[in-house]
Amino acid sequence: MDRWTGKVAFVTGANGGIGMAITKRLLDSGLVVVAIDKQTELLLELKDEMKTSDLYPLNVDLCHEEEIIRAFQWVGETFGGIDVLINNAGVGGRATLLNGTVSEWKRILDVNVIALSVCSREAVKSMNGRNLEDAHIIHLSSNLAHYVPSYGPFHFYSATKHAVRALTEGLRQELREMKSPIRVTCISPGLVKTSIFKNSLGDKFDKHLYEAYPSIDPADVASTIEFILATPPHVQVQDIIIKPVGSEA
Repeated sequence: MDRWTGKVAFVTGANGGIGMAITKRLLDSGLVVVAIDKQTELLLELKDEMKTSDLYPLNVDLCHEEEIIRAFQWVGETFGGIDVLINNAGVGGRATLLNGTVSEWKRILDVNVIALSVCSREAVKSMNGRNLEDAHIIHLSSNLAHYVPSYGPFHFYSATKHAVRALTEGLRQELREMKSPIRVTCISPGLVKTSIFKNSLGDKFDKHLYEAYPSIDPADVASTIEFILATPPHVQVQDIIIKPVGSEA
């Protein structure tokens, strides 16, 4: 990881859960982290707690392209550009496919698919514009991208995570055609102890989920990202699944 010291990472959905764990791990590894989220109060607390000048929380609503672009412009003006993009942000929904609403579907698509694509596009501009020989884009998908779960409220969410895997491969192919050295990785975690399902499906469902099924911690995902970044620049870790021991799927 020494080669990443002082490099700039851009992390989405950083104000808690997996994003917060990734931010901490990258800071511990010596990177400068631009951490974006719709809310940044926990990131500001982390900045004070760690007494670091390398963490830059930015309020960004990922449902608005212009806010994402402004964030990348700020990074370009402040640091010259980014070296690592972690597309971590994701949201779930409450409805099944048969009782869902267009507003909920659009919100999930905007964050899980569209914002990820906008961030990837802007990151590649930043990376290729500076002729980087060592740069990395990492997408957080889900083990639900490898099958279709039987639980109705997960169906639309699962579809967006299937899209993330397809977008990762599409991006890899386009970068290969450009002869760009930028590496692209998709991580598909199993059940992780975060608030994503609590926020969408409530406390009762959240409590049942983690009591009934084995899970991993956000720090486990952060460790996986550290492993990926630590691989040599000529190694492409393309698609990786991590899940708790004893999980059913």
